[in-house]
Amino acid sequence: MKTTIEVIKLSLGDPVTIAVLCLLILFSFVSWGILITKFFSLRAKQSNNESFYKKFLRIKSFGEVEGMITNSQECPLVSIGRDVFEEAKNLSPFVDTATLEPRAEMLEDAMQRTIEGCRLEDDSKLSFLAMTSNVSPFFGLFGTVWGIMQSFYEIGMHGSADLSVVAPGIAVALVTTVAGLIAAIPASMGYNYFAAGNNQREIGYYNFASHLLSLFKRGDLQAIEKALSGEKQ
Repeated sequence: MKTTIEVIKLSLGDPVTIAVLCLLILFSFVSWGILITKFFSLRAKQSNNESFYKKFLRIKSFGEVEGMITNSQECPLVSIGRDVFEEAKNLSPFVDTATLEPRAEMLEDAMQRTIEGCRLEDDSKLSFLAMTSNVSPFFGLFGTVWGIMQSFYEIGMHGSADLSVVAPGIAVALVTTVAGLIAAIPASMGYNYFAAGNNQREIGYYNFASHLLSLFKRGDLQAIEKALSGEKQ
């Protein structure tokens, strides 16, 4: 531990190394902030989604969706249901076999727009994690190369390649490599974890939307069957 502190102190004597370390520390702090806030945010969304979907499976008609949305906590599934129901309100209350498919297509468009918006929100700030995981090792490598150049300069100044001359400079140079890896590894793990989770959530969004659309189509078919049976009578 004492040796590590001494190496860090030596590295703080070079302005380029200081700049690289400050940049990597900034990347690391921002990444950890995103990791923590994203974890709790997505966990709350997932919990609300599961609670809403359990209630949704118990309803029998499309008209019951509005009451569910009003009495449920905000989450992506609620947003999808709300937007779809608002789009359905704009449709004519009269339906026949000619308008059955166009009506469903309009709701599908509304679902697609909302799902894409939910996915964009879920993926927000993940690009910074991806950038951090990609560029941090290169910044660390740059600092290392710079430090080794300084070591070779010291060799030239002292006219000796003795280990006591070279070793401190190389140790200082490797500090930035370590810092780059410390910034990159959590960012890379976090990005992959959240990206995989968001892919699974998106599948859930589409499953819910498909189920919701089926309820709407079933209602339209029942309306057509009722109208046809009335005509026969």
